[in-house]
Amino acid sequence: MSANGPGVFDDDLTCDVRDTYRRLLQDRVPDDEATRQTIAGWADLGPDEEPRLWLALAATQSSVGRLDDSVLRRALEVIDTGRDLESWSELGDEWVVARAGALADLRARLTGPQPTRKAVRRPWRWVTDLTVGTVLAWRRSDGDVVVLRVVHTPEDRFTGSVGVVLQRLAWSGPDLPPPDQLASLPPGPDVVPPDPYGGRGQPGACIPFRWRKSHADWADVGFVVCGSVPPRDGDAGDWELHVPHMWWETLTFHLDQD
Repeated sequence: MSANGPGVFDDDLTCDVRDTYRRLLQDRVPDDEATRQTIAGWADLGPDEEPRLWLALAATQSSVGRLDDSVLRRALEVIDTGRDLESWSELGDEWVVARAGALADLRARLTGPQPTRKAVRRPWRWVTDLTVGTVLAWRRSDGDVVVLRVVHTPEDRFTGSVGVVLQRLAWSGPDLPPPDQLASLPPGPDVVPPDPYGGRGQPGACIPFRWRKSHADWADVGFVVCGSVPPRDGDAGDWELHVPHMWWETLTFHLDQD
């Protein structure tokens, strides 16, 4: 049993169930279909985890005024039979008592008057306009040009955001690299020194990001498109492991300090 606390959403599984259901509503999936897809997405849970699916889904549906009768019945069955408490006994009596209190509060909320149906609007999410193979150039304060290629545009399955992974290329000088040389440029130096305790990712890789619409994007900080390159061997690997994440402004700061 792994949890940060006794609350319904104090573990990763229940948070994932909640986020999955809310994401479907944000995408304007009908209520019944959002319920069906959420349940189907967690069909392989074991007996220790399955109770938390119903608790999380019922709590989430109640919070937005969409409590489904069948989900309510399953959640109440979990609470009333004590099935969920079985996995908490290994943590000690104090945890069991605290969890029982949290479930009693949830039961009262589920069986009491329900809130009116609420609209669930999709929050702003960043979807990059860059595509794999695009090469960006940025001019440092000393006049030299730095180039980075787009190697991956990963999508977050919960938020729907589409980010970008860049790899710096080995280029130095005041001019842009000729188009016929771009494809043959090897990886360049790391944007920031690798963490000696965290492992090393792909050479020269970095992940710039935006969390809000007001945050700067690549063009806002002076990057320009200078060409494109075809995919390379190894591009299908894990580019996000041990790779520094940073704002676009922070990326230009490190490139200028190199």
